[in-house]
Amino acid sequence: MTAACWRYCERWRRDLTAPLVRRHLRRMRRLLTAAMITVGTTPLAAQTGVQLTAGVTSSGILVTDGVLRTKLRPAIAPTIGIAIAIPTGKGPYRAVLAAHYSRSSLRVTDTDFGTTDDLGTLATIDALVMAEGPIAGALRWQFGGGAIFYRPSANQGVFLDGPTHRWLIAGGLTWSHPLSPHLHLVVDGRVDSHTFTTDVLVARHYAGAQGVQRFGLHAGVERTF
Repeated sequence: MTAACWRYCERWRRDLTAPLVRRHLRRMRRLLTAAMITVGTTPLAAQTGVQLTAGVTSSGILVTDGVLRTKLRPAIAPTIGIAIAIPTGKGPYRAVLAAHYSRSSLRVTDTDFGTTDDLGTLATIDALVMAEGPIAGALRWQFGGGAIFYRPSANQGVFLDGPTHRWLIAGGLTWSHPLSPHLHLVVDGRVDSHTFTTDVLVARHYAGAQGVQRFGLHAGVERTF
């Protein structure tokens, strides 16, 4: 091969190969970027966890008496809770079994004069079964239902027949932040709704049941396995 031919062939090879290499690199970068985006947006598999939380619960009005012009309502209650979260499969969803205990004073308010009296204490226990799934990042939704149990300190007034229970629905949001590989800080915000009545209210011909909403904010830790 002559020197002229060699120079010509070498220039021809460089002219052909360089764009080809750049095209391959650009294609590989696009494929790698797409793969990283796909991995980043795929929800991680859920883990089994046990939660312990503490917080507060605010309850709506239990009874409104239009004749006596009074309203019966629990005060804001300190709350403790425990929950077990179990994955439903290999995806990001979990079934959550939760229970909360609250205790506060039971207050009656005169709507004409604005005065408030305490009628002892009222404890509530709720037991919930909920589904849980991802929203974005560490934020997840929860929705389900269960029962709420009312335990008054004395059998009097609307609780003359003693403790009672009602069915409820519940939903909310939960956020977590890792503290260690198996320990997470969790913050839950939840609202539940049920109708309230007792045998005493029915016997006294109170019209219908009172719709009650409760709002809870809890923080604690979750141990995953």
